[in-house]
Amino acid sequence: MNFLYKALSERVEQWRNSGYVNESYPAIAEILHYALTEDEPPQLRYLRSAQLLALESYWFLRLELDTATVPDLYEQLFPKAKDRRIALGLDHPDIVELIADTSWDDVIERVKTDNDFVRQYKLESLRETLTLNYPSYILALAMGAGKTILMGTIVATEFAMAQEYPEADFVKNALIFAPGKTIIESLREIADIPFDKVLPARLCKPFLANVKLTFTRDGERELPVVWGSEWNIVVTNTEKIRIQKTNTRGSSQQLNLLLDTKEEQKTEEANLRLQAIASLPNLAIFSDEAHHTYGQKLLGKWQKNRETGEVAFNDEGIKKVRRTVDFLAENTNLIVVINTTGTPYFERQPLRDVVVWYGLGQGIRDGILKELAGGIRTIGLDEDDGDHLLDYMVSDFYRDYWSVSLKDGSPARLALYFPNTDTRDKLRPAVDSALAKCGVGADVVLITINDVLSPSILQRLNKDEGLFRAQITDWRAQVDTVLIDTDYNGEIFNVVHSDVPERKKDLVVGEYRLRSPKKEASIAVKIIDMLGEEFIWVETP
Repeated sequence: MNFLYKALSERVEQWRNSGYVNESYPAIAEILHYALTEDEPPQLRYLRSAQLLALESYWFLRLELDTATVPDLYEQLFPKAKDRRIALGLDHPDIVELIADTSWDDVIERVKTDNDFVRQYKLESLRETLTLNYPSYILALAMGAGKTILMGTIVATEFAMAQEYPEADFVKNALIFAPGKTIIESLREIADIPFDKVLPARLCKPFLANVKLTFTRDGERELPVVWGSEWNIVVTNTEKIRIQKTNTRGSSQQLNLLLDTKEEQKTEEANLRLQAIASLPNLAIFSDEAHHTYGQKLLGKWQKNRETGEVAFNDEGIKKVRRTVDFLAENTNLIVVINTTGTPYFERQPLRDVVVWYGLGQGIRDGILKELAGGIRTIGLDEDDGDHLLDYMVSDFYRDYWSVSLKDGSPARLALYFPNTDTRDKLRPAVDSALAKCGVGADVVLITINDVLSPSILQRLNKDEGLFRAQITDWRAQVDTVLIDTDYNGEIFNVVHSDVPERKKDLVVGEYRLRSPKKEASIAVKIIDMLGEEFIWVETP
């Protein structure tokens, strides 16, 4: 049992068998028992088995192990020095001998401070584990296990515990980081969680009455949260709130809060947003896709000294997400950091902060993921046959799926992943050529509406945005009509496509595949809400 998550899972199982006993906070047993129905045998009420396992492990860490930092967890769960050494990956013969010749503490100190030592034995991920001075856990869950639902559930149970025990140190605000716009859109699933299936009724009602869910928007100078308030869930992509570097001039407590841009307006927005979050008490931070936060770039990077030619360690490579988390840890009451990922590795080094591991094999056995046996096609290609592979995939997709739509009318999509942007740019002509063979020109565009919030409807219902989103889970329920101009000149709106549902119970589609008259055309989307108010969004090339 040489992994942290394995040692922890054994103790979680014992706690489960005891009925989740905790004399100080008995409500946790009520919450975790509620995950199962009263049927015989009990069935999962809403959460999947992987999500419930992670939720149990999280609360065991919080209540039974006092939210210990990861280094402290290794001390507690691996009391024998040899077991701890193996669990931390310090199994190289040189390191074993060094421990015998000096001491355990000396070697740990070298991992923390000796850059050459870390580089020689590939201990970058371990250094990160040992140097974080706040509790930061990784939940390693396979794709499809439901990481977004899990994050929302953890927040809901934390808020419920904080409301049940107001004097205790439970989470009262949550910041959820996503690595990009694509991920932040998927995190909107949080608004759709049926929290009445996660929390017992007596705890769910006060939770829903107080929770405020906020998604950051482009162009907003400040976060729409009250400074110092409670029960906020703020979902943002990392480009909206982050720190670029410390300010070398002025007080050491000052930070130069910058977005990675030269635009002064965006810099000011990031500054104001981060300050607003720093004002929120009892904060928990969730980082989706943790491999965007962890790794060598977070710790720094190895560079040659221009004067001496020697390779040295430069900590300016620390990832901006980590800098932001570090800043919040220093400037607010940070309770815990939760990172989720399906790939808990950095350059073949396992990340040592993993407290829950739910792999692909387990997901297939539990029926969450599909068995791929017999469903994989093998294509023999040489190194320079990328054009042929793309031609095969595009034509296959066009033949079988081009005319296929989902139940809501959204057209089928083909996602192509490339190892890097250079490869993508090199093979782009091959993609265009393959599409042209299928009769699909470069003038075809996919227009997707990810979210709409009508201020007029919000005002008419007199509701907080978070509560409104919790009750109106599909943005399309607010929309009466969608109109699209694929060559908008900024003055006259020419409707080339309209989406007007035939029946009252029908919804607009929200995703449209259309032709644009020219490559550099501006595309405008006009939305008319149920009260007749109009909004226009313009996408310029």
